[in-house]
Amino acid sequence: MVFCRPLRQHERVQVDQQEPARLAEQAASAPSRIDVRTALIHDWFQGFHGSERVVDTIRSGLFAPGNAPDVFTFHAARELLPRELAESIVRESRLAALPGLRQRGHDPGRWRMLFPLMPRYFRGLDLDSYDVVIASSHAFAVQVRPRRDAVYLCYCHTPIRWAWLPGEDHRSAALRPLLGRLRRLDLEASRRPDCYVANSQAVRERIHRSYGRDSVVIHPPVEVAEFDPAAEKEPGHFLWVNRLVAYKRPEAVAEAFRDLPYRLTMVGIGPLEASLRASLPPNVTLHSWLPREQLTALYARASGYLHVGEEDFGISMVEALAAGTPVIGLARGGALDIVRDGVDGVLVGDADTASLRAAIERVASAQWDRVALRARAEEFSRERFLERLGSLIQSLRR
Repeated sequence: MVFCRPLRQHERVQVDQQEPARLAEQAASAPSRIDVRTALIHDWFQGFHGSERVVDTIRSGLFAPGNAPDVFTFHAARELLPRELAESIVRESRLAALPGLRQRGHDPGRWRMLFPLMPRYFRGLDLDSYDVVIASSHAFAVQVRPRRDAVYLCYCHTPIRWAWLPGEDHRSAALRPLLGRLRRLDLEASRRPDCYVANSQAVRERIHRSYGRDSVVIHPPVEVAEFDPAAEKEPGHFLWVNRLVAYKRPEAVAEAFRDLPYRLTMVGIGPLEASLRASLPPNVTLHSWLPREQLTALYARASGYLHVGEEDFGISMVEALAAGTPVIGLARGGALDIVRDGVDGVLVGDADTASLRAAIERVASAQWDRVALRARAEEFSRERFLERLGSLIQSLRR
């Protein structure tokens, strides 16, 4: 049974557990460079984070010289993006760029108020001149409508959280009157891609629950070479790097270190910054923002890394492993693809104080094989991502 094809209306598939592996094996010998005109669609660029890095890796690594893809999006904070990525964006919404709505630097703006208009914007994009269309989607990019004979692949970071996991997204309550309509539009759009690619096993399962479609798992790319696993570690020094939002559990992580004989450095910005600073234990330091060079140095010196929010994947956990640093992760979501308990770090069932403290003690008291941690990170490298995704796209073109 071939899952890399569009579904007819109302059709659902039964999952064949062997199919993703079969497709990857079938594509293994295919060349990875794409030499036809390609459109790369991404929901929005509000910074240069995980999904944006995926887009930039696809843009810069998959295509023959002189054949860079055109990038389409709803809104882009271009000043926060690498120059070549910003210059490759050929279209964004005029409404989202209006004064008072557009994002300026790290000031988020109000363009998110236009959520109800986004499906129509993406459906209206003219993609008839493109032979390959790649949607990088966690919201509405999948709504695009390529011409019928074009290869259309969706790299899915997750089905829309506020539509399919309403208890996990604060926007769900505000959008409740539109929820039924937007969910129907999302389900209809899910029929169009020739192939779905999930960024983790957790997202693969979510795609099947939401859309009735199977997918190939290709983990996001990590710049493993940026990190030094041989640097001298600071015993008892832990690191946390994330946005300061509730589901990342920054307050629970900070509180777990209170009265422990260890030190925690936190790096992040977000709405919880003021409240977190007001209650930080004396052995916890919070940085709002750091240049990339300083951040990689922190990863290299840390003797443990914490990431206990439930993620679709969790690139920062791989970055820690690349630096030879064991990870404390939540035993749910993307962490299960990355961290093997007792091998690459420690998995906790919940982010309560007692569980976190036990995990911290366990990491601090154990000896960790930095070479093995780095080898684990290499499984999620940029090179492996490009090889697998490029081969899959070329196999679809045959």
